[in-house]
Amino acid sequence: MALLEIKNIYKSFGENDVLKGVNIKVNKGDVVSVLGPSGSGKTTLLRCINFLEKADKGEFIFDGKSYDFSKISGKEIAEIRKKTGFVFQSYNLFANKTVLQNVTLGLTSARHIAKNEAEKKAMEVLKKVGMDTFKDYYPSQLSGGQQQRVAIARALATEPEIIYFDEPTSALDPQLTAEVLEVMRKLALDGMTMIVVTHEMGFARDVSSHVIFMADGNVVEEGSEKEFFENPKEERTREFLRITNKIVNG
Repeated sequence: MALLEIKNIYKSFGENDVLKGVNIKVNKGDVVSVLGPSGSGKTTLLRCINFLEKADKGEFIFDGKSYDFSKISGKEIAEIRKKTGFVFQSYNLFANKTVLQNVTLGLTSARHIAKNEAEKKAMEVLKKVGMDTFKDYYPSQLSGGQQQRVAIARALATEPEIIYFDEPTSALDPQLTAEVLEVMRKLALDGMTMIVVTHEMGFARDVSSHVIFMADGNVVEEGSEKEFFENPKEERTREFLRITNKIVNG
């Protein structure tokens, strides 16, 4: 049984149809990379799945329970979010709080975990992403890659069943990108279930168990990493891969 399944999700902004009946399925332990050109609906899909945007219609199935996107309650969303994590492209750390405080805040305020227990958990996940020695630093004292690793630690601290990543390296230069992708590779090896909206073809090829290619609000093609990169079936996919390969290889 799939951990997460999205059926026939639609989302419009005014007259702009951004998602046009998208279906995806994610099994436990999967690393699903979502690729596609700008404006294809990738980020909107991720934001709807995490209820940061309200989808117009569709079915959301998580841990065997089914919900109607258009009717789901705030209480149900809160329960689902306890089992998920989200890593934004812009880090979204609190500037006035230290690294340790940024990670513990969600544990103490939202989950009412005792401070000493929250700090112990925070140090465990900070060590996992190589940021434990920076626990007393503020975000302004960190590089973008370090801030993103703290954001990943914050997502890990709640022990989610799945983590959503929205272009986690788009704001980073190549060296810092490599730092973050290495952390994500380790998470994949540990069996963390992830959906990653990304433009990093190397990560998608090396780490993904499944690849989804979107364009114009639809899933154009999907398949295993090997199938997708070595034998794409759709011309739109082949053209996308040709363009990205040309950019990467100069």
